[in-house]
Amino acid sequence: MPRRQHWIIHRPRSVAKAAERQVCLTGVRKFAPRQAEAVDNGTGRQVMERRAELDAIADRYRREPTALLQILRDAQDIEGWLPPATLTYLARLLALPRARVEGVAGFYSFLHLKRPSRYRVLFSDNITDRMAGNQALLEGMCKSLWLERGKTSEDGLVLVDTTSCTGMCDQGPAMLVNGWAIARLTPARIDQVVELIRSVTPVEDWPGELFLIEDNIHRKDLLLDASLEPGEAIRAAITRGLRDDQGAARGPLATLEAIKRSNLRGRGGAGFATGLKWEACRNAPGDMRYVVCNADEGEPGTFKDRVLLTRYADLMFEGMTVCAYVIGARKGFV
Repeated sequence: MPRRQHWIIHRPRSVAKAAERQVCLTGVRKFAPRQAEAVDNGTGRQVMERRAELDAIADRYRREPTALLQILRDAQDIEGWLPPATLTYLARLLALPRARVEGVAGFYSFLHLKRPSRYRVLFSDNITDRMAGNQALLEGMCKSLWLERGKTSEDGLVLVDTTSCTGMCDQGPAMLVNGWAIARLTPARIDQVVELIRSVTPVEDWPGELFLIEDNIHRKDLLLDASLEPGEAIRAAITRGLRDDQGAARGPLATLEAIKRSNLRGRGGAGFATGLKWEACRNAPGDMRYVVCNADEGEPGTFKDRVLLTRYADLMFEGMTVCAYVIGARKGFV
């Protein structure tokens, strides 16, 4: 049997927002937190008042520096942004240089070092959305709200800008409003969103039909239509050739050979053989190995990762577990 495994999950608020994020990996160190400092220049709430919340967030991820990005996302939920003193306190909790914490926070567009507008509207900016007319919709929205693209309104109410592909290429034009995905944009929908913003209606109270997302699976075939019972793949991997004549575990090697015979390949442009990739990782020098699932839409017009994450997450985790069993990994990242 494999050693105990666990996954660190980068969980998006919406699947579409996964396009904006990556996993930040750093070394793991343990350390006891020191007293929090006062807030820099009086900005944000006093860290002392939020110390228990920040401690709880860090403890949720075992205070591992490898979970810095997830911790920053959760910490931002406290006030909607990351005040300077919050960064200082988190740096001490994780035993990281403050410059590294601020560097990560400043790199990702979904993390805010300044207090953001109440509504953050981001149009998906890719070739398919542009061909579907998103530029005219963006300009029309800015005109209706009397603001410039990329600049927050004078009252701090709203910002309208663009972001990278949101994984909605099959039903664009699309946009994110405070992380909520809205697809199939039309002039009428834009007018509806503008009125909701003007009335300062909380996004969670907006009509549900605005957030309806279709899978758009027209033909499933074997990969998406397999009638596997939960845990069936893991059980098959473990029981496949349990021991050889010398008493060594045969399950991992036997499963690897089965994967190679199947000619299973990656779904990216290279179509690289899965069995060769797993074999190279298994044979790599060193004791630590990891399974990384890159759940990010990167090619224009694709939306496969969105569907896999929303409809087939159990199979994804089971596949990662089988991979970990084969290559000898003890930890995985999504």
